[in-house]
Amino acid sequence: MSSSCTGCETAFAVRTNRADTRSAGRRAMRRIPTIILCLLFLIFLAPAAARAEGNLHVGQLKINPYVSVNENFSDNIYYTSTDTKNDSVTTTTPGIRLTLPFRMHQAELEYYSVFSRYQTYSGEDTTDYHVGGNVDLKLGSLFAFKLADRYDKGHEPRGSSSTGFIEQFHSNAALVSASYQVATLSKIQIDYAPASWRFKTSDFRDRDETAFSGYFYYRFLPKTSAFVEYDHKTVAYVKTIMDLDNTVDSGQVGLTWEMSARSKGTIKGGMIKKDFSSSSFGDFNGWAYSADVRHDFTDDTSIMLSGQRSVNESNLIGNRYFLTTGVFTELTHKFVRKLAGSVRGSYGEDRYSDVIPPDTAFRIDRTTLLGAGLKYTLKEWLDFGLDYNSRDRHSNFPSNDYREHSFSAALNISL
Repeated sequence: MSSSCTGCETAFAVRTNRADTRSAGRRAMRRIPTIILCLLFLIFLAPAAARAEGNLHVGQLKINPYVSVNENFSDNIYYTSTDTKNDSVTTTTPGIRLTLPFRMHQAELEYYSVFSRYQTYSGEDTTDYHVGGNVDLKLGSLFAFKLADRYDKGHEPRGSSSTGFIEQFHSNAALVSASYQVATLSKIQIDYAPASWRFKTSDFRDRDETAFSGYFYYRFLPKTSAFVEYDHKTVAYVKTIMDLDNTVDSGQVGLTWEMSARSKGTIKGGMIKKDFSSSSFGDFNGWAYSADVRHDFTDDTSIMLSGQRSVNESNLIGNRYFLTTGVFTELTHKFVRKLAGSVRGSYGEDRYSDVIPPDTAFRIDRTTLLGAGLKYTLKEWLDFGLDYNSRDRHSNFPSNDYREHSFSAALNISL
C-alpha cells in the first residue's frame, strides 16, 4: 500500500484523507446509540437471576456465557508509512465457558469466536475461532495430573506480521502435565506438549513441534519457591525450502511468589541453544528471560509488568529465526468504586537472523506502544471501557515503518 504524490496531488491526498477520517468518525458515532440501547436492555430487562457473573448452574456445572463488543477507529488500518487509510471496525467476541468441579478435580471447556468487520475496507474482515479444554486431577495430596488441548483458527494482524499482510493460520496445542509433591517443601513437574501450525499463505512456516519440560521447585517461604527448569523442543517443518528443522534446549532458574495478597509474580532466566539439523546453518546460543509481576500499592492502585527475551521460529523467507526482546507495563488506579483508569506502555524489538540479498544489513524492527483507558463497572457482570492507543514501529528497513492511532469503546458482558 504505497504511492508517491507531489505538489497539488499531495494536497488533494491530504484533504481526501481528512475527509475519510471525518466520515469514518461519523460512522463510528452512529453506532453508539445501538450500543447504548443494548446496554439499557441488559440493565433493566435482563432476568434478575442472571445479573451476576457465575450465577448460572445446572447441578454442579457452572455455565459462564460472555460477549464483548468493541468499536474501534484506526487512522492506519494497513500499518504503512505512506498512503494511510482509516476505518472503523466492529469486533464482536461471543463465548461460553463450562466448569465442572467433581470431588477434588475440575474440568473446563471454553469456546469463543472473534468477528472483526470493517465499515469501508471489508477485505480486511477476519473471523477467528477458539476451542479449548482441560481436566485437572488431584490424586491424593501429593500427585496432580493435567490434560489440556487448544485449537485456534486465528490470524496475525498486519501490525505484528513481518510481511505487512494478514497471516491466517490453524494451530493445535496439547499438554500433558504431571507433578509430585516431595515431602512438604519440594515439587517435581514434567510436561509434554505437542503442537502444530499451518499457515494459509506462508506455508513455509508450517511445522510440528514436540516439547518436553522438567521443573524442580523448592519452597523456602510459605508462598515463595525457587525453581529450576529444563526444556527440550523438536521442530519439524513440513516444507523443506530451507531445511529449518531444529532442536531447542534451554535451562533456566527462577522465582515464583505470592508473598501477600498485594504482590505475586514469576521471573526466570537462563541460556538457550537452537541447533539446526542442516550443517549449512549456524546455530544460536544466547540467553533468555521472562517476567510476569503484579503489585498492589493500595486497594485502589496496582501495577503489572511483563517482559521477555525469546528466540522464535522463522516468519520471513530467508531467515532462520528472529529474536524478540520486549517489556510491557500497565498502571491501574480506581478513582471510585466503579470507575478505574489505566495507562500503559511497551517496547519491543524483533531482530532477524540473516541478511536477505541484495540487502546488506540485518533487519531490526523496534515497536513502541503508549495508551490510556477508562473502565466503568455498571454491574458485577457488565462493564464499559474507553481506550486510546498509539503504536509506532521504526525499522532499519523504512518500508516496514508505521504509526497508528486508535480509539475504541467496548462493552463486556459476563454472566
